[in-house]
Amino acid sequence: MSAVTRLRALFDDVVWRSLVLMAAASLVVALAFLTGLAERAEGHGTHDDAAGGHGAHAVTSEAAFLAAMIPHHQEAVDSAAELLAITEREEVRDLAEAIVTVQADEIAQMRAWLAAWYPDRPAEVPYDPMMRPFVGLRPAEADQVFVADMIHHHEAALAMAGSYVALRGPKRPELVSLAEDMLRTQRAEIAVLQLMLQMWGVVPPDHDAH
Repeated sequence: MSAVTRLRALFDDVVWRSLVLMAAASLVVALAFLTGLAERAEGHGTHDDAAGGHGAHAVTSEAAFLAAMIPHHQEAVDSAAELLAITEREEVRDLAEAIVTVQADEIAQMRAWLAAWYPDRPAEVPYDPMMRPFVGLRPAEADQVFVADMIHHHEAALAMAGSYVALRGPKRPELVSLAEDMLRTQRAEIAVLQLMLQMWGVVPPDHDAH
């Protein structure tokens, strides 16, 4: 099953659960405000130290795209794996597991291509973390931080993949195909992530202000 197919199935599953649990969602929202969950998670660090706006994530060559996307994907895999040890929500677990599986496979493929096509280039470039840690957070708070940060993280990936696809000149078709798959998959994931925040009564973060 392709990454896009898996994400579409996950999206359909999350939407179905949202309809079934709509009555319970209002209770979750009320509880979040009563316990200060939203304010606590929002205050758990900021993105101010993360790499800047989407323009900062543009790439100028095929090698640069591979070298930049590898650590970017690795951070998503590491954060999702960490969350799997914390989360108590089945839908969050499903999404985190999908991110680990799909992006770990893509990392392996990109590393192989970079080594084969650009053996003199470093395996990856210096990377500024974009995902906040979960230290001191309760499971529901960690879920909220992960989901909000992953939206921003995926937006950066879309910027990188989009800028690579738009590059002029010859490009390897297999990498173009992977980049286009990233664009489709991560757009679908952003829709799932935004739906989760809405279900929890959380306003999606405005990362354009960063």
